[in-house]
Amino acid sequence: MALIDPRRYETVDRQVFAAEFEDFLPAEIYDAHVHLHVPAFGVPTPEAIAESWASEAPHELSRTQLDEVQGLLFPGRSTRSLVFANPSKWVDLEAANAHVAQAIAADQADGLLVTRPEWPTDQVRRLLEEGGFLGFKPYPGLVGGRFDENVALDDFLPPHQQALADELGLIVMLHLPRPERLRDPRNQEEVRRMVETYPNLRLIIAHIGRAYTMGFAEPGLQALHDLPAHWDFAMNLNAEVIELAMHVLGPERLLYGSDLPVALMRGMRRHEGDTYINYSDGDYQWNTPERRQPADVEAGYTLYLYEELRAFKRAAERAGWGREAVAAVMNGNARRLVAQ
Repeated sequence: MALIDPRRYETVDRQVFAAEFEDFLPAEIYDAHVHLHVPAFGVPTPEAIAESWASEAPHELSRTQLDEVQGLLFPGRSTRSLVFANPSKWVDLEAANAHVAQAIAADQADGLLVTRPEWPTDQVRRLLEEGGFLGFKPYPGLVGGRFDENVALDDFLPPHQQALADELGLIVMLHLPRPERLRDPRNQEEVRRMVETYPNLRLIIAHIGRAYTMGFAEPGLQALHDLPAHWDFAMNLNAEVIELAMHVLGPERLLYGSDLPVALMRGMRRHEGDTYINYSDGDYQWNTPERRQPADVEAGYTLYLYEELRAFKRAAERAGWGREAVAAVMNGNARRLVAQ
C-alpha cells in the first residue's frame, strides 16, 4: 500500500513543492530524524493512543519504502536519512533495531540504536558494533513503571550508557522528558551536567527540545544556547520558534529532521499560547468534529512535513538567511556530524 496517496500527491503535494520549495531547497537533503517501523514489530495499543496523539498518526515506514518516500517528498534531490526504530513500549525493539541495522548494512541510511535503560554496557556495546550504529536514541517512555512527568534523564539514559557514548564519541539524540520540556529547570540542569561530564558525546536535542511554542522556546533556548549541541526541528511547525532558534543557535547547529512517518499526516497546526492544535482530515480519535474544516479546505491539506518546511522557509526569510545557511541546515550540518 502506498504511504502517500498518489492522487493527493499529484494534485496537492507536488504543486506545493514546485511552488514553494523547488527554488528554496538545496540539491542534497539530509533528514536527521526518521523512524523505521513495520506492523510486524507492533501496533499502538489503546492506552498508547489515549496517551499521545502521535501514536495514532502514521507509523509505518520500512527500509524498503524509505528511498521511495524520500524521493517523492524531495523530487530531483539526493536524500539520505538518519534512522532509528519507533521508541515505544508497544514495539518489539529487538526486531525493530535489527531492521535498522539491515538498512545500515545495505548503506541505505545511517542509524541510531534505540536503547533500553536496563541494558548493561556490554550489551549496548555489542549491539552498536554488530549493527553499525552511530549512537543512541533513548526515550523517556521506555522507563518501566514510571510516568513521563517523573522521569529523569538518568532514568532513561543511565550514566553508564552516557559514559559509553562519551568513550566512543557517539551521537545521542535526546527527547526531553516531563511536561515542561525545554523550559524545565530540571531538564536544563540534567542536560548541562551530562554534556559537561561527558564532553565527547555528540548531542542532538530533538524537536528543539519539544518546544513547540514560544513560551517553552524562549526560556529554554536562553538557558541552553551555549551548549555544544545540535538541535533538530522535527515536527516543529512554529515559524517563530524556528526563527528564534536561528538567531540563538546560528546556522551551524540546526538540523532538518522530519519525524517520518508521523509527518505524513495531512493537515495543519495552530499555536495558541503554550499549546498547539492539530488539524487533519484523518480518521483519528482526537480529530473531533469541532476540529474538522469544510471539505474544500481539507481537500487542500498537504503533508505535515511540508507544513514544517513552510515554517522553516518563513523563518529563514525573516532571519535573512541565504542559500548557504539553508543548505547547512538541510544537509551539511548533519553530514558533518555523521562523518565525525
